[in-house]
Amino acid sequence: MDYQNHYIKLIQTRQLLNRVKNNDGYLESHHIIPRCLGGGNNNENLVLLTPREHYIAHWLLYKMYDGVQKAKLAYAFFKMSSNNQNQQRKFN
Repeated sequence: MDYQNHYIKLIQTRQLLNRVKNNDGYLESHHIIPRCLGGGNNNENLVLLTPREHYIAHWLLYKMYDGVQKAKLAYAFFKMSSNNQNQQRKFN
């Protein structure tokens, strides 16, 4: 499976939606280039995803990389399944 191609398509199609955070639905900010791989917090590197899309994006990123980068992305993927005082996630 071409995980990178699936990731790119997911991000590009969601960017075209021009979503905004409001009370109509729950959305999460996703770093297109993960911070652990050098991505920043600038608007060009952020896209709003549903919780399901966000989970899939992190799974695809994990599958795309090897070595040290894979370990960093595994940690980020694991954190998708947890809450803390700064981040309350919705699970289904």
